[in-house]
Amino acid sequence: MRRRKIILKIFVFPVVLFAILFGFAWVKLGVITREWVLSTILLFVLMVASMVFFLARILEKHGYRKSDIKRIDEILEEHWDEPWDSGYLKYDVQECIAHHLILWGIFSTSLLGFHDVFLAILAFVGLAFLMVVMYPVFATMAVWIVALPLYFLKSRRAEYVFEGIGKTSLATTLAIPVIWAVSSYVSTKNYPEDVLRMFNAVVRNAEGFLILSILNTLFGFLGVYLSRRIERKILAIVLLSLAVAMLFILWELFKL
Repeated sequence: MRRRKIILKIFVFPVVLFAILFGFAWVKLGVITREWVLSTILLFVLMVASMVFFLARILEKHGYRKSDIKRIDEILEEHWDEPWDSGYLKYDVQECIAHHLILWGIFSTSLLGFHDVFLAILAFVGLAFLMVVMYPVFATMAVWIVALPLYFLKSRRAEYVFEGIGKTSLATTLAIPVIWAVSSYVSTKNYPEDVLRMFNAVVRNAEGFLILSILNTLFGFLGVYLSRRIERKILAIVLLSLAVAMLFILWELFKL
C-alpha cells in the first residue's frame, strides 16, 4: 500500500499538477487543434523516455544499477525517510521529474502559440537564452538574501554559498558572450516578432548582465579564497562594495 502512495506522490501527482497549471495557459492561448494534441502526446512520450534515462543514471549515482529502474518504487520506499535535500535519492528523483515536466509544458505551450515546430523550438531556445542571461539577477538576490547575512552571522554555510555563487556565475559569464552572438544572428532573420522579442531582449541587455555576472563571480570567489587570507573587516568592505555595485547595475538595467 505504501508503494502505491509513493507512486502517486512522486509520479502521478506531479503530472496532474503540471498538466492543470499548463492547461490554463493552453486554454488562454487559443484554439486547441487535433494536431497539437497529438504533438503534445508525442512530446509527453519523449519526455517520459528521457526521464527514465536520467532516473536510471540517478540510481547509478546512488550505488544502484541502471536496470534497477524497474523497481524504483521499492528503492524509493527504502529511502522515503531521507531528508528532502540535494544529494539524497528522493530529492534527486523529484527534481528530475519536475524539470522534465516543466520542459514538456513550456515546449507544448510554445508549440500551441506558434503552430510550427521550428518556431516553437526557436522560441524555446530564446526563452532558455533569456533565462541564462538573467541568472545574474537571481545570483544578486542570493548575495543579499543569503550570502551576506550568513557571512555576517559567521555561519559555516557561508563558504558553500560563496562557492555556489562563484561557480554558477562563472559559467554564466562564459555563456553570455556566446548567447549574445547567436541572438544577434537570429535577430537579423525574418521571424515573427513574438519569437524575436526574446532574442532582441538578450542583445539589448547582454552587456549589463555580463557586467553583473562578473561582479557575482568576483563576489563568490573572493568570499571563498580571501576569507582566510585577509582581515575579516577588509573582506567585509570588499564584499559589500561588490554587492552595492550589483544594485547600481540592476538599477541601470531595469530603471527602477
